[in-house]
Amino acid sequence: MEFMPGRCIRDTYKCLILGDSGVGKSTFLRRHATGQFEEQHVPTYGLNVHTLPLETNYKSVALEMWDVAGDPRHGGLHNGYFFYARCAIIMFDLSSASSAASVAHWQRQLADICGKQLPVVVCGNKAELKRMCPALLFRQQPNVDYCEMSSRAAWNMEAPLELLCRRLLRLKDLKLISQPVLKPAKDCEFNVAKMRKHMDEVKKKMLPARRDEDDINEILAERDLKQYIVLN
Repeated sequence: MEFMPGRCIRDTYKCLILGDSGVGKSTFLRRHATGQFEEQHVPTYGLNVHTLPLETNYKSVALEMWDVAGDPRHGGLHNGYFFYARCAIIMFDLSSASSAASVAHWQRQLADICGKQLPVVVCGNKAELKRMCPALLFRQQPNVDYCEMSSRAAWNMEAPLELLCRRLLRLKDLKLISQPVLKPAKDCEFNVAKMRKHMDEVKKKMLPARRDEDDINEILAERDLKQYIVLN
């Protein structure tokens, strides 16, 4: 997979990449484009748009990736960026509680403009790092999926793209094929089994869908809220 700004594919979908500054949105795209990982964080100013062609076991599709600055000081987010979006990735840093706490804000802003039916993947990046102290809780929603990945370790990076394509094409058994082999960054230490275990634990503890505004208080009444971050 690579950036192809001038390429036209019939099934092309606009995809927003949202999240706080520094969570790895641009690095995620750059990894798929070049295979390279850069340690130095270079913030996105305003907006970068690239088309990412994907081969699936059904057909060729493309995601027009709108990489939006996560910091208002760097141009920030404008409502116009949301227009005609067909799907979105909301990314956060698994080692940063503040970025995880921001996920709900990004999702509310997205829903207010694009509606609540837009396919969304909440994606925790930097799975190779020590996780934040608060545990994560994810709520079941008809249009929202959850995954974790590591751009530095080149682990599970196809997951958010594959989940979105399944939603967009309404094909539960869709898989990405012909993927490039990405190598971990130099001197990156990680444990694949441990990273997968952490991701599976979040999915196993998934909260039921919200029935009303007081639902979350009822479900968590017996838990210490200080130990959890509810992502959505």
